[in-house]
Amino acid sequence: MDNKIRRVEPDVIFQQKNISKSLLPYLESLEIIDNLEGTLDSLKIVLQNKDNVFLRDGWAFKKGDVLSVGIKTLNWETATEGIKEAGTGIFYVDERELDKESATIKAISAPLKAKDTGNSKTWGTVTLERLGEEFAKKYELKFQYLVKEKIILNNLTQKKQTDFAFLKKVAEDEGIKLKLTFNKLVLFDEEEFTTRESLVTLDLNKVQDYRIVDKSSEIYDAVQVKRFNVVKLKEEAVIITESELRGKGVGTKNKVLKLTGQGRSGDLKKYALKKLEQANKREAELEITDIGNRNIYAGCIFTIINSGEFNGKYMVSQVIKTLPNFIMKINSYKIKEKEGEK
Repeated sequence: MDNKIRRVEPDVIFQQKNISKSLLPYLESLEIIDNLEGTLDSLKIVLQNKDNVFLRDGWAFKKGDVLSVGIKTLNWETATEGIKEAGTGIFYVDERELDKESATIKAISAPLKAKDTGNSKTWGTVTLERLGEEFAKKYELKFQYLVKEKIILNNLTQKKQTDFAFLKKVAEDEGIKLKLTFNKLVLFDEEEFTTRESLVTLDLNKVQDYRIVDKSSEIYDAVQVKRFNVVKLKEEAVIITESELRGKGVGTKNKVLKLTGQGRSGDLKKYALKKLEQANKREAELEITDIGNRNIYAGCIFTIINSGEFNGKYMVSQVIKTLPNFIMKINSYKIKEKEGEK
């Protein structure tokens, strides 16, 4: 990148060496999928396999190899911006497809042994934070706990489940999300992210394409939970309105969300309210396709203008970035204004 023309290229580190320049002549496409939660981030690189070059020693990617991938731009936002870089993740090679024409490398954001191996274990009483730390240490990952409250779990049983699938389910039962990124295991409360500052403002008149989905007809005002009746000595279904959960009176029961779990912390009302909030938060969803922005990531906030009633702040739930042309596809949902906000 030694001229002033607007440019972008991938930045790839393999076996502690920057191989970006070596890959560029062969690069057909590179796709990075960054998910807020629930699904591992992924990387897909398609290369021209001239003379079977990616079967040779020193060129072949093996299963389990680690790739650190970023995006480097030159004068991308302005003519005087210069060179800017942004990391996109650390990935473990999981699948390879090769023929005479091309080599396709697929990788995920978690160590492969965490994806492929089922384990069994029991815990009497443990905090969610301590459980997360235990799994992070097991796979030599960093750990981050972005939850204000201390969540105490009782009588946990893992039975022939992969560690992260088990941890994800336990966390979700308490309204907490899990993400693996940059060799780090993160447990976070998505609601806390909604208070962050907006990273960028996008004009809906100027993006390449967009799609808005209005889901206001799918909003729940009550939940059905199961709890144990100490008089009848049996479990029974009970409907609780959102107003009751918030201590504001009886409320309505026009649309009821049926819950099958109860959480492990024992606080049924807190669990029910959390699930209700999660189900209702995506009242308006927005999908945008536009020129790539290296700084946008899953979990960041951006602002939309020139979209009428859909103006406002949005949370990125997924962003897909593709090179060499650098196009991004954003999936997001509108952040609901809290009472008292305008």
